[in-house]
Amino acid sequence: MRPTGSRMLRRTAPAVVASVALALLPAFAAVAGTAYTVEDGAIPSPNEGKDELGAGARIANRPFGYYIGRVMSGSDFIQSGTAQKNHAYGRLRGSGVNMCGWIHLSARGGHTGSRPDSCSMATARAIWQRTRIGTGFSAPAGTKKHSGVPTRVATGQGKDCRLYYNYFSGTKFTHGAFRDPAHADEQIGRRSGEVNYRFRTLDGGALVVLDGDYGWGFVRPECVTMLDARTGRPIATFNDPDRER
Repeated sequence: MRPTGSRMLRRTAPAVVASVALALLPAFAAVAGTAYTVEDGAIPSPNEGKDELGAGARIANRPFGYYIGRVMSGSDFIQSGTAQKNHAYGRLRGSGVNMCGWIHLSARGGHTGSRPDSCSMATARAIWQRTRIGTGFSAPAGTKKHSGVPTRVATGQGKDCRLYYNYFSGTKFTHGAFRDPAHADEQIGRRSGEVNYRFRTLDGGALVVLDGDYGWGFVRPECVTMLDARTGRPIATFNDPDRER
């Protein structure tokens, strides 16, 4: 005898409820990431292995990619997947930062166990594209061994022109706030009067620059002239997307 509608409903309802519950779980809930402490990192490129200027380790959008933040020694790193090109990808969590990104393997410290893996490969693929993280880049996509264009600083009375190591609040890159100053009161370009400009954040609130004393970080746009220090002309900027890998 075939089951009646009510009997069939009683049999199938638990299975349906179970499948719905599984579908509602986060995709990473059953996946364990390998946890490490973070150490001060080395420069990924172009002088791989040299000590990074400033404390901690840079976070990039991909191996040998663009600067998107900095994580300090002693913070947590929960790795997703396997290492690539001397870099590892995963969740960086510490003072001033909680985001997905890539760090150089020199910054991956001791193993501390397993934690839930909250950085997906879909996120890794999304942030690989530079137009996802910023605008007005200092060179065309794919340019090698380029660390920005030198530009004069425009510090002045009442301006906060310190370098900040973190700006983005997560992995969406749509907005941010200045956090983690490199120094309590020293301004950018302290000795040379210059920094290297790399790109502008999508909300226009910060520039990513390379400072000769403190390394990569974020600065307020009004703190640099945006004139090429070599020619005196406005810095040429580019918004072409990265090519397929």
